[in-house]
Amino acid sequence: MNKNIKFVFVSILTLGFIVVTALVLLNAQGYNLDFGKRKFVETGGVYIKTLQSEASVFIDDKYVDITSPFSRDLLIQKLHPAIHNIKIKKDGYFSWEKDLEVEEQLVTKAQNVILFPENISFSPILKDVKNVFEIGDFKFLIQTTADKLVFFDVINDINRDVLSAEEFKAIKKVKKVEFSPDQQKALITLTDSKYYILSMIEGATEKLKLITALDKTIQYPEFNGNNNIYYLSKNKLYSLNLTTNKKDLIKEESVTGFALHGDGLYTLENGILVRTNVYIKTKEVLTKNPFPFKKDADYRLKTIEGRIFMIENDKVYYFYNNPTKSFVKVIESSSEVKYRIWSDKIIFTNGNEIWLMLLKDFESPFFKKADSFIFLSRFSEKINDIVWVDDDYFSAIIGGKIRISEIDIRDRINFFELSGSKYSSIWFNKVQKVLIVLNDGQLLKSSQILP
Repeated sequence: MNKNIKFVFVSILTLGFIVVTALVLLNAQGYNLDFGKRKFVETGGVYIKTLQSEASVFIDDKYVDITSPFSRDLLIQKLHPAIHNIKIKKDGYFSWEKDLEVEEQLVTKAQNVILFPENISFSPILKDVKNVFEIGDFKFLIQTTADKLVFFDVINDINRDVLSAEEFKAIKKVKKVEFSPDQQKALITLTDSKYYILSMIEGATEKLKLITALDKTIQYPEFNGNNNIYYLSKNKLYSLNLTTNKKDLIKEESVTGFALHGDGLYTLENGILVRTNVYIKTKEVLTKNPFPFKKDADYRLKTIEGRIFMIENDKVYYFYNNPTKSFVKVIESSSEVKYRIWSDKIIFTNGNEIWLMLLKDFESPFFKKADSFIFLSRFSEKINDIVWVDDDYFSAIIGGKIRISEIDIRDRINFFELSGSKYSSIWFNKVQKVLIVLNDGQLLKSSQILP
């Protein structure tokens, strides 16, 4: 080998060593060569946290690693800035998949991933169910097919008669049931506008009492505490003490609707929203202009987690926007709107659509401010019922079938449909981590769906 050839050979080796060393150093510092852009770019990463441990993670169909058996998380670094397909799998569970964008110097998070069991079974816990009224804390008032009224505590497995079929005859045409804060009383509204107080206390001497002070002229009776009821009559607001039957006039102005929250009494007075402190009686006008009520429409107020809503005909929800001092239409439906609360979020369904309301500022995955309304899904079939199962997942009955879905709106929304098709109502037992459903006259309990 002559000197010139040797020099060229050594030069190529040296240059190759320099290039490889530079690439290694750049890669170590988080840079990769983007061949499409023909330049070096800084890399990003993906942080994954699953409820189940040891779940297999795939990036762009290539196996990467499993989530930690202890912390249940995994950090994948040095990913090219681009949209990457993330897939998470575990034997016996539905897989989770989403296309997420990875940006330079940033870590994209998927930290609320739940893998649900593929085989969720249901077993009966109560038969001959005609109607279910939810009390709270996984307690129910059940109307049986024999027209008995039964108290059912799911957690403690308590099942006792409240009213016999003979006693139930007086309130057979039930329109609405509302429970007192201490869950010891129920205000029962009948279709003929009669009102009864039902004692939920075991062994009570007077189980059922007709409230003669409440008649067809009143509107929106509701508990204020455990022993008082507020109601409207001829556009005036009254309270009724259930022990003494004493009636007090609370507002003599023309009131269209009212709602109570803490020390605040909210009233619609001639289309204006007013807040009155119930203790010191100070008044604050909350809206600038009268709301343009529709002729012959029914309006009422409701507070949900401290937020004020005006409801039109039980089908249209207006949200009181504090910065603008006005009501804003947020949900409209052809049927009654349903909602469920989970700490810092509310989920609404209007029959075919599902909406999410945030009660605090969220950075991931929404980057939205508190009081934002986020559209989640629309379905051709009717949404019968809906319930939260976790901070980031809900379950809904759609067309009689049970579907579990996430709320992460980045890319596709992962959902999982369970077998069966005659479900009508659904609840989630947070203690036992099971679904409770009403199916063709039976209450059923699922196998455990969360670890």
